[in-house]
Amino acid sequence: MITIDALRIRDGRRMLLDGVTMHLSRNAVHGIAGEGRSALLEALYGIRTPDSGTISEAGHPLQRREMAFLEADPHFWPGLTARDCIGLVRHNGRLANPEALLRRFPVPPDAQAATLDPLARKHLGIILTLMRDKRILLLDEPFRGLEPERVFVMQQLLLRLGSEGRTVILASGKISPLEGVCDDLYLLGGGSVLARYEHYELGRAIPNPESGSGFPEN
Repeated sequence: MITIDALRIRDGRRMLLDGVTMHLSRNAVHGIAGEGRSALLEALYGIRTPDSGTISEAGHPLQRREMAFLEADPHFWPGLTARDCIGLVRHNGRLANPEALLRRFPVPPDAQAATLDPLARKHLGIILTLMRDKRILLLDEPFRGLEPERVFVMQQLLLRLGSEGRTVILASGKISPLEGVCDDLYLLGGGSVLARYEHYELGRAIPNPESGSGFPEN
């Protein structure tokens, strides 16, 4: 169990999270929607320091070496091609065969990773994150910007990861891609948890989820 206890995160004078508490079970796919969702994932990964509160797993601090993090808008070091990036992750002893991921999320292998268009950067970010083969996956806006057919591919991957015993925590500005994928959904707003929905309730988590309306950033 990953426990987020009374977490407070401030961005300047703006309070993003104000005493948020969650209990996230292992081996499940958890969705987080609403304002403050990205800040929460950053705190889980350890790249944003909370103002107060704790994050733990079975009573111990979360270990970054156990996690992989997909940024909402992936960025890469200048001078590296997509092939270079994949080679670096492969060299670190993780998933040895990324070809199946490349078929699902194609990228031009010899293009400079830093100057890829946003869609190709998203594809490469997904590939590198999943290649790391971590027990806990933090995915910030994994569906944003994807073509409809890739949304379906991503949904199938998430279902497979959950069935393999991974713990997946994903932030999304839209509810509709999460239906049939997430075991539960936390809806944030005003710095607090407004509601928690079980998987069978996601269809009514927000009014008219297919309308295209989303949640504020962060």
